[in-house]
Formats: sequence, structure tokens, C-alpha cells
Amino acid sequence: MPGIYYITQFTIAQMVPMYDLVDLTRQALAKYANQLFIQVIEAYQLDDVHGVAHYSQKFLGLVEDMDTLLACHNGFLLGPWLESAKQLAQDREQKKQYEWNARTQITMWFDNTEEEASLLRDYGNKYWSGLLRDYYGPRAAIYFKFLTESLEKGDNFRMKDWRKEWIKLTNDWQSSTNLYPVQSNGDAFDTSKLLYNKYLKDPDTYDH
Repeated sequence: MPGIYYITQFTIAQMVPMYDLVDLTRQALAKYANQLFIQVIEAYQLDDVHGVAHYSQKFLGLVEDMDTLLACHNGFLLGPWLESAKQLAQDREQKKQYEWNARTQITMWFDNTEEEASLLRDYGNKYWSGLLRDYYGPRAAIYFKFLTESLEKGDNFRMKDWRKEWIKLTNDWQSSTNLYPVQSNGDAFDTSKLLYNKYLKDPDTYDH
């Protein structure tokens, strides 16, 4: 019909820069993740162990899906950050040190003890594929585990043990040398559409 433009998915994909599409979807999903986290805490305050388990699993599943989304664009990959640091090294020891430095900058600085986390943590956090899946997701899972155990056993939240476990997770990840992709993988448009329909179109109907 004259004056009406039918925009196909292919046309939209051409019009919208894929970086912006991934970033916008990421922001919307991050806001939804905040809502889920609040629901976890509210369930804990109500002594609702099933609610804690339910919303925790939804949160962790969302983190995995966000990592998949971020993997669709080179601008949201952990790999290039680590590889660029290692390329500055002139020998094996420098390479190991520079990678550790790069991992530390985006997680937690190393002035911590076994039970006290550094105050310099998460200020340089990034929404990067690889970092969500291998660090932020497991870190959240530790917290949820201690919430669940507290309710199941009828005990207070074991703050000291929780801190020790997630600090160890952080230190172990910082010292690791596993490789991460430096090239994107996946279709940004299709993945964004899939996650919009799954989480954002009607969040109240979404369930695992």
C-alpha cells in the first residue's frame, strides 16, 4: 500500500548497528536480573526456601543466556582483553603476570585476605562473554547456595564462610590461564529476539 513501509527482519538487521542491539538487549536483561535478585532476597526474608531456589535458578539461567548474547559481538568478549595484555609480554613469566593483572583489574584487586574482600572490587566490572559465565555466574551461585543452606538448616547466614568461598573463587579465576574466544560467535539479531521473547515480552509468564 502507498505510504506504508514493510520492514523485514533483514532490513532491521541492516539498519541497527549490531553493537547497539546487543548493548540495548544486555541493558534490558540486566534490569530484569536485578528484579530476579530482589525476588531471591524477598523469598529469603520470608523463609521461603522454594522461592529462593526458584528465583536463583531463573537468575543463573539468565546469566548464561546473557553470556550467549554477548558472545555475538566482538565488542563484548573477554578474550581480546586478555590476549592484548599477554601480547605485551617479552617472556613466559611476564605473560603470566600480565594476564593475572588483566584478570585482577576487572574483578578484585589482591589486597584481600581469606575472609575479607578487597574494597577495590567490581569497580572495573565488565559485561563480557566469558566473564559472566565463568566468574559472575559462579559467584552468584555461591551466594544463593549459602542462602538456601541457611533456610534448610534454620541457621543464620554464614557470612564468614560465604566470603571465604567467593574470595577463593575470585583468586582461582585470576590465577587461571584458560583461553577465551577473540572472535564473536552467533547471530546478534536472532539471539536478541529470542531472549526478548523469553524474558522481556511477558516476564510474568516466564518459568524454568
